[in-house]
Amino acid sequence: MYELDYKKFWEENEKCFEPFSTNKPRVPVKLPFDDHFLFEEMNVESTIRYYKDREYRLQLHRLCNDRMEQAIGLRFFNEKEEMSVSPNRFEVIMGAHWEYSEGATPWLESTVKDIEDVKNLIKRAEKLDMEKEAFPEEWYAEKERLEAAGIKIDYSSRGHRGPATMATSILGTENTCIFIMEEPEVMKDFLEILTEKMVEYHKALLKATNSELKPGYWITDDNSYLFPPRQYEQFCAPFLERVFREFAPGPNDYRYQHSDSDMRHLMPILNDLGVNNVNFGPTIHPAEIRKAMPKAVIHGQMPPFTLRNGSPEEIIEIVRRDIDAVGRDGGLVATTAGSIAAGTSFEKIKIFLWAVNEYGRY
Repeated sequence: MYELDYKKFWEENEKCFEPFSTNKPRVPVKLPFDDHFLFEEMNVESTIRYYKDREYRLQLHRLCNDRMEQAIGLRFFNEKEEMSVSPNRFEVIMGAHWEYSEGATPWLESTVKDIEDVKNLIKRAEKLDMEKEAFPEEWYAEKERLEAAGIKIDYSSRGHRGPATMATSILGTENTCIFIMEEPEVMKDFLEILTEKMVEYHKALLKATNSELKPGYWITDDNSYLFPPRQYEQFCAPFLERVFREFAPGPNDYRYQHSDSDMRHLMPILNDLGVNNVNFGPTIHPAEIRKAMPKAVIHGQMPPFTLRNGSPEEIIEIVRRDIDAVGRDGGLVATTAGSIAAGTSFEKIKIFLWAVNEYGRY
């Protein structure tokens, strides 16, 4: 009942993303699959091997894409990673370290115990040369190898995790919450150096690859909800102002902010910062987002667990709710409020796609 011509659907989907325009076939769709989905779908034996064994990772991507293509006509996961060596992770350069455990995704861990550690991180960060720190030694040899084969490495698109989430990774979540209240001057200095080095980091990537800047900037900042409005304005807003000024300076340049959480208390600030594309947690009604951020394209608001666990009627009801609330002006991208939950079946995704195709036409 819920089958579509998926080749036609995805070809049409490419024509649907003009923001706040109804001169397009229908509401566009994005499907934000991630590694959690892949692990569940493919019953991955070793998540550590997935992250550390490139060929194993690409093999799993190909196999999952085969299933996905057969089910919904889409190949989502990258099957050909050009670079076998990646730039150094910004948060690691700034003092965090990776932790790996079987059955989970990697996470960034802090070594900070007290405010003196933060002061030492600031002093160390002030001396960092991002053109040297951004790349491991073997990265340059890999770049030369690919360029000799006629493959250009392009870092023209910009984006990163946001300041709140980076702070919790580098300093620790509990520390961050305490320090913004009890040590505001030190935290102000920390966020300022974080912002400065983030800009230097992006510019180092552009320079090393001779990439031209593609205006636009995306931010994923799940932990921004931890900041009360006053503290968000004090510590995080200057980061957004700076990266937008550097990398998305035009009034219509893409400025995207994602957070899986309830962002009601921060939406007016993000609106004032010129954020024009948002993906927020599933507890916020799309009409509430539109009221607070009238110029922002809303990417959402299907609750991921409704898509995974809901009945066909419940899934269709949410799709129709979102379209009726904010889709008629062309300012909606139909997607989940956060990533697609692990364990979501392709049958449920088919219902979601069918409903958008059925009720989202202009």
